Amino acid sequence: MRLTSIVPLLLVTLIGVGATFWLDAREPRKPWPKATPPPPPSPIYTPSKEVAPGEEEIVEMARAHNQRLENTIGRALNEKDAGQREAAFTFVLPELIQVDPDRVVAMMDSLGPGEARDTLRTEVTRQWIARDPEAAIRWMKTLPEEERRASARTAIESITAHSPDEATKLSAEFGVNPPRRASDVPRRSHGGGEESAYRP
Repeated sequence: MRLTSIVPLLLVTLIGVGATFWLDAREPRKPWPKATPPPPPSPIYTPSKEVAPGEEEIVEMARAHNQRLENTIGRALNEKDAGQREAAFTFVLPELIQVDPDRVVAMMDSLGPGEARDTLRTEVTRQWIARDPEAAIRWMKTLPEEERRASARTAIESITAHSPDEATKLSAEFGVNPPRRASDVPRRSHGGGEESAYRP
């Protein structure tokens, strides 16, 4: 192809491209399309129409719950079933001591002398002295003399292994002899005399 035939072709092409850009520049800019609106809220997040319980209602719900705990313990004591009692003393009594100790005390006071009262007193003493020693000691001091000494012995025996010093103080405070440890028990030697059970 000759050069003279190429030049006019190039000129025509450049003129066409320039005209296209010129026309495009004169046209008004089209606005970008608006963003798609968000979908409607899911029913899962729809605000609840239920009214939150008020202070009085919360107090009443707690009272009813604690009453159920007390009833469960009372049934376990009356039935004298070992499994039922173990469940009540393991799961129910600790919660009641924590959230409403006054109810536990009132429950104790409502029981007359007998096996049920002795069993509950022992369990309350053992669990309360481990959870709140000061409160447990104050309660123990309100008991009649015989029950006070029995509770003191229960408390001392339950803490001696891990808190021997506290057990000694409690023993002196209630005038109860602490349980004897194996190292404190003398035993006969081969020569007929006494020697300590503890050997270095």
